[in-house]
Amino acid sequence: MSADSCCSLKNFVCAGSSVLFLLLPSSITPMSVQKAFSRAQEIISSRNSTIYSKRRFQDPMKNIPSAWHQRYLASNSRSRMREDMQEQFEEATRVLQTEFNLTTEQIPFGLEEMDLASMLTADEVHNCMEEFDFLCALSGSSRSHRGFCNNLVHPSWGMASSCFERLVEPDYADGISEKRVAASGNPLPSPRRISLELHSHFDNPMDNVTHMFMAWGQFLGHDISLSPLSRVNNETIECCPVSDEDPPQCDPILIARDDPFYSAFGIDCLSNVRSMKCLTCSLGPRQQINQVTSYIDASHIYSLDRTQNFDLRNYPDYNGTFRSVFHPQGGELPPGSYFPKEDLCSFQDPNLDCFETGDHRANQHPALTSLHVLFLREHNRIARKLKEMNCWWTGAKINLHTRRIVGAIMQHITYNEFLPLVIGPEKMEWFDLSVLHDGFTQYDNTVKATLVNEFSTAAYRFGHSMINSFFPEINKDFVSGSRLRDMFQYPFGIYRGQLDRLCAGLINSSAQMSDRRMVRDVTNHLFQPRWKESGLDLAALNVNRGRDHGIPGYTTLLEFCGGPKITSWNQLDQFFQRGLRPRFQRIYEDVRDIDLFSGGLAERPIQGAVVGPTFACIIGIQFYHLKYGDRFFFEHGEQGGSFTAAQLKEIKKMTLAKLMCQNSGLEEIQPNVMQFPSKKNAFLKCDDLPEMDLNLWIQPLVNCSDWSNY
Repeated sequence: MSADSCCSLKNFVCAGSSVLFLLLPSSITPMSVQKAFSRAQEIISSRNSTIYSKRRFQDPMKNIPSAWHQRYLASNSRSRMREDMQEQFEEATRVLQTEFNLTTEQIPFGLEEMDLASMLTADEVHNCMEEFDFLCALSGSSRSHRGFCNNLVHPSWGMASSCFERLVEPDYADGISEKRVAASGNPLPSPRRISLELHSHFDNPMDNVTHMFMAWGQFLGHDISLSPLSRVNNETIECCPVSDEDPPQCDPILIARDDPFYSAFGIDCLSNVRSMKCLTCSLGPRQQINQVTSYIDASHIYSLDRTQNFDLRNYPDYNGTFRSVFHPQGGELPPGSYFPKEDLCSFQDPNLDCFETGDHRANQHPALTSLHVLFLREHNRIARKLKEMNCWWTGAKINLHTRRIVGAIMQHITYNEFLPLVIGPEKMEWFDLSVLHDGFTQYDNTVKATLVNEFSTAAYRFGHSMINSFFPEINKDFVSGSRLRDMFQYPFGIYRGQLDRLCAGLINSSAQMSDRRMVRDVTNHLFQPRWKESGLDLAALNVNRGRDHGIPGYTTLLEFCGGPKITSWNQLDQFFQRGLRPRFQRIYEDVRDIDLFSGGLAERPIQGAVVGPTFACIIGIQFYHLKYGDRFFFEHGEQGGSFTAAQLKEIKKMTLAKLMCQNSGLEEIQPNVMQFPSKKNAFLKCDDLPEMDLNLWIQPLVNCSDWSNY
């Protein structure tokens, strides 16, 4: 990465890349803008009445893979309301483009910069801006559930249901929302073809990174990112077979008649829906919603919704713990689903329910569920100890302090164990991301801790190539396990003691190499129910989602990250793994057409890292923002709620290994569970790992041994 690349980490864009405002036709007056909004409302009303009269809602039991996919990425009421508000801005943009024959450059660099508040007589802009108007307490010392008021100057930064940020301008075919096309104007290669020819499976396990690395990556991803899919009247949509009457939300992935897998089942279409529009309160190109908070705040454990968080608490005798159930074989587990007949999960077992947690994706597969169980137990373990030491604390106060500690543990594991493997030691130093041995870091309220679209939609999906087909379960006496295709939405083994065996398997088995290859369990069988033979294709979905989100081609981001301007195919040889350039050249018309997801996975990893230079750049920028733009980041000092130096020292003793030891039946473990055991990472007894001393959180006001007398 050159000195000029990614040169303004705080503002997402390089200082020397300023974009000039493009002049719009002088005939675009306030009156024409008002007329455009009026016309937009007419179009929307007519379109909605047509969609509702011809709607084709999905029968979940007839298309379970798509139904599960749409449920995992389900929208909440706030996101749906904001999408409805944004629709008039997008349609007005389209009306103005047609009426004044605007170029694709004039839309982001002209229309988007217009001061609509001074042009519109109605309350479109005012009502819109009220969604982001918060009154923050200046002394706020704890996180809100939805992430607002983390930044007291910019209260909406990083909050749930806000827009993704972008590193570079979006690439839509019409400058507004139509999916990207080739440089020639022709359609891009189909996502399924790219999956088959670039992302076909080849077993290539890593020699130093365990499968737990992949599992943690997904667990972390669910904390910081969720791009919900659009709906019609809050119902899931069936988009196959393709029909001219399908709603504009439909975005199916077409399958060729001679497809080597799907043709055997007569499948020519994978039902898929576009991501929701985000409320920008402006004209211009489409942006997407991040429905969860961008911050690493364990919101997938504690829930984004205050009411749901209360439902998870252990009432009526609330002592700061979460509700749990105890099973003789499974131990302490989350409660069963509140709505087992509606969760599209519990129906797979006649006697057991899927689990209720702070995130509806928790039951996706047992490895992910296991991490939710471990953190539930860790929360309750810490809460019980805090209650013992501070017996006069209310349940709410115990929950607050426990949530701070658990969130800090999650941040420490991420920056101390996970991220150094992702981007390598050189980039950790370059982006100033390493955990300090002592002292505090400094919060910067000018750093925007918002998730980047190129990160969420492409770069952070590198972990999809590291998934194994087989998840071993290791016991002292035997090794068993299951294929991933048989584990989707099937967490019931955890009731029967699967967690310990599965955790042992995750820390003692290899992740696949981070490369272009992906196992067939996710490219042919994604979200496949146990009694079926086919599912969705994750590689095709990733490519398609990038185009849906207007993510520019790979070469654009390579140049943004300090690489050369790519004008010929041969230039890729210096970045791509050996022999891959000709394969890409056979599929894409132009080197500029390469999708970011596929191109990023094709790069040679940088030294000491899992990913190549372009993904390392995007991921490094993102985690810089998530660290220095988070007022409650665990290492920051001089903030309301900051830990003391002594408390911080104790938190930094915590590792994922110790957390697993304290909350499972494991007796021996390597100190860094994301790396294979070695001389430097040799097995230790769990009791020999350093333990966090919670006595640093005692407030010595009352002698708890005498408290029972009151």
